[in-house]
Amino acid sequence: MAKVASEEDRPSERRMTFFEHIEELRQRLRMIVIVVVALFIVNLTTSIGAVGIGSTQVPMLLPALGPTSPNIATQFFIAMKNFLVPARVGPVPLNFSFKEPWDAYVVMFKVAFFLAVVTGSPVIVYELGRFIGPALKPSERRLVVRITVPVLLLFLSGVLLCFIVVLPFTFNLLFSVQNLLGANLLILYGDSFIDFVLLFTVAFGLAFQLPVLMYGLSALGIVSSEFWKKYWRFAAIAIFLFGAIITPDGSGITMFLVALPMLALYVVGYGAAIRVEHTRARAKA
Repeated sequence: MAKVASEEDRPSERRMTFFEHIEELRQRLRMIVIVVVALFIVNLTTSIGAVGIGSTQVPMLLPALGPTSPNIATQFFIAMKNFLVPARVGPVPLNFSFKEPWDAYVVMFKVAFFLAVVTGSPVIVYELGRFIGPALKPSERRLVVRITVPVLLLFLSGVLLCFIVVLPFTFNLLFSVQNLLGANLLILYGDSFIDFVLLFTVAFGLAFQLPVLMYGLSALGIVSSEFWKKYWRFAAIAIFLFGAIITPDGSGITMFLVALPMLALYVVGYGAAIRVEHTRARAKA
């Protein structure tokens, strides 16, 4: 029975030459580029509006051409700025501006590309999965399917926590320190704002993948649950270092906002590793 199981858990026997792999990869990447570019153009040329049909307002995409028409990227940027950036910090108003005349276009393109990648992610994942899938064993493919939903949920949870809690607190904290040091003119530049928000949000979302990584390594038999238990102190140090690296201020408060959820997720990952080992032991018995 073990021999039959090992035979059934083999990758696809179809062999491809090196150039056939390159050609397939080119086709997959070509489809990804087409989808992302198409969505990028949509984000720059349309806006989310509403059309009245009788007494009902129906949301739909409307043309947004020209510098006076806000497109989807602009609408998203303005909504994000209004939510995250305070109008004033203490008694001092917070001014929002751009350094160079062309910075507004750079920011718009960055937001449009970010939205294109996010909305096109199902196609990106599908195409990459179709390319990598034949090289995986059936058990490895089943593992990938099982962790897909937790990966998405954890990433979204990290992004939401970052947007709702960490970023507003961080902006208030950083400008409060400037206020304390006597600054009577507070300025936030658009290019610095979007770079910080996008990078910090993505880093936070990726940090929330910790339990999935632990579960995957244990499910594949690479790392045992006992390993996670034995070296939890080193993991805690690494988590706090990671929190210190991706947070911009030196107060340590935002570092704790990043590290404490990750410590909780480490415990969740340890529990998932124990569970997968118990399931595997029962299956062998």
